Amino acid sequence: MGNPMSPSSEVTLEITDLSRSGTGVARGEDGRVVFVPFTAPGDLVRAKITKSDKRFSEADLLEVLRPSAIRQKPPCPVFGKCGGCQWQHIPYEMQWATKVKGALQALARVQVPAPQQIDELPADQIWNYRNRVQLRGFKSELGFYAARSHERVAVDSCAIARPELNAIFAETREAGEKFESPYKVELEILPDGTTRTLWNSAHGAGGFRQVHDEQNVKLRTWVAGAVTPGLHVYDLFGGSGNLGKTVAARALAVDCVDVGAPEGTQVEGLPELRFHRSPVAKWIVNQARLKAHLEKASNPAKAPSKASAILDPPREGLGDDHDKIVSALEALNVQEIVAVGCESDAWARDVSRLIKRGWKLERVGFLDLFPQTPHVECLALFKV
Repeated sequence: MGNPMSPSSEVTLEITDLSRSGTGVARGEDGRVVFVPFTAPGDLVRAKITKSDKRFSEADLLEVLRPSAIRQKPPCPVFGKCGGCQWQHIPYEMQWATKVKGALQALARVQVPAPQQIDELPADQIWNYRNRVQLRGFKSELGFYAARSHERVAVDSCAIARPELNAIFAETREAGEKFESPYKVELEILPDGTTRTLWNSAHGAGGFRQVHDEQNVKLRTWVAGAVTPGLHVYDLFGGSGNLGKTVAARALAVDCVDVGAPEGTQVEGLPELRFHRSPVAKWIVNQARLKAHLEKASNPAKAPSKASAILDPPREGLGDDHDKIVSALEALNVQEIVAVGCESDAWARDVSRLIKRGWKLERVGFLDLFPQTPHVECLALFKV
């Protein structure tokens, strides 16, 4: 008799939980955990096993035999085919609770107790919030890539895109017919309300910007409230200054450092804000060395001025540069660090390493920039 949980086997499962990665969770006949995307707790489903190992199995959803009482009808006709959303069938209250639970689990996995103060910042606008979408097309077909695939899923609109972007889908499709080969097009609504179309441009050609404007205001407000006024601020991995601009008016100075920073750009009304296009670790280490040299040459007995730092690294976190960057910040007399992360496990590892260096975790916040998906933004404030 074959293994009922071997790949390609079809099984009937009852979904009992929702994982922080977005999939429903069930138990197979052999007791093994099975992850099934696009399911909800309480669903009875027919699924096809796609992967099995000693710890868990993965499966594709074939049919919902008995829908859960909590399951809701997705507004998007291609939900489950398009690779953009994973949770349109899940009520938002459960989405948010799962995100917070998952972020706290990430901290627990690295043995970091959550502080008493946890700020929850769920989204108010959970549909039609994206200010930017990237579409793929060929001739009259326009849509998004399917999950983990380069297969196009044709759409007429997007349930999580801003109405202004949905309004130009038709004209974008018509303009795309002139291309003789498959194309990429990025639609964006700019802060002034106008729309911008970028055809076949390199990734990030339009500059980085958080896709949920309302939630980005909450992010900037949280960070600004965590940074002590009147200090020198090092805004590392700061991009075009999304967070640095928020604190600049109350800071002694802000150095915004990123490989993609707009070098030499002066922001009107914020003379305190300076941009530096450089790898972050290289720049901050050089600053620490320069500061040590100047202090030694001038007045070594003088107490160094205090400073703050904002760390907003890519999804993988600080990685191998963690100790190098934090050591440089400590040499620059940084007294507080705001650590922002868009991947909870990487963020939790950075949090753990800071605590092991003697930093005290004061506050934690969780923020939703991507409703209808499992992604969550994690925030932490440290003091010496």
